[in-house]
Amino acid sequence: ATFLTSTPITMAILRCVPDKQRSFALGVQWLFIRLLGAIPGPILFGVTIDSSCILWGIEPCGAKGACWTYSNNRMSDLLVGISAACKVVTILFLILAFCLYKPPADVAGSQREDSKVIATVST
Repeated sequence: ATFLTSTPITMAILRCVPDKQRSFALGVQWLFIRLLGAIPGPILFGVTIDSSCILWGIEPCGAKGACWTYSNNRMSDLLVGISAACKVVTILFLILAFCLYKPPADVAGSQREDSKVIATVST
């Protein structure tokens, strides 16, 4: 279901950002995806998986070891809930951006300078 949010966001960036700044805008988008998703995501899912543990192993030194048994129902509910909540937040921000965006007045009526096509004919 990632395509439900990633494709519209990329298309919105490509349509809203001036031609000369599109590659920079896509780079900033991926920076935020990595900072807000790839770094805290595994930590959040690890804590979630650990919280669904029923039986912890004990190391010889008395420290808590690896989990031996998980509550499958609790783990599935938590993981699906976190994933669904993240998607809902993403879609809400996408709808908010769609409602609040106002295109610049000068671009709507005139042709963009970068989109001119120059044709040459050789004889």
